[in-house]
Amino acid sequence: MPIFFQLAPFIPFLALIPPSLAAMWIASRWLKNRKAVDELQAELATLREEVAELRQAQADAQERLDFTERLLSQVREGRHELQRPSS
Repeated sequence: MPIFFQLAPFIPFLALIPPSLAAMWIASRWLKNRKAVDELQAELATLREEVAELRQAQADAQERLDFTERLLSQVREGRHELQRPSS
């Protein structure tokens, strides 16, 4: 009896192997992509926090600069008043 006749009952199961392998490959690719998406979202959240911190630091530096400019202008005005001859 040829081997084909002995494998005949298993042909439906053998026919399921390629689609099953394809489904597992697609699932593994999807999971890898999902992990990559999760990593990107975590990195994006971290970058957003860093940008917020940098914006706060820039706002603080701008406030200090404005304060320093006001102090310098007051000092300059005081010097001008001292240099003016009193009549």
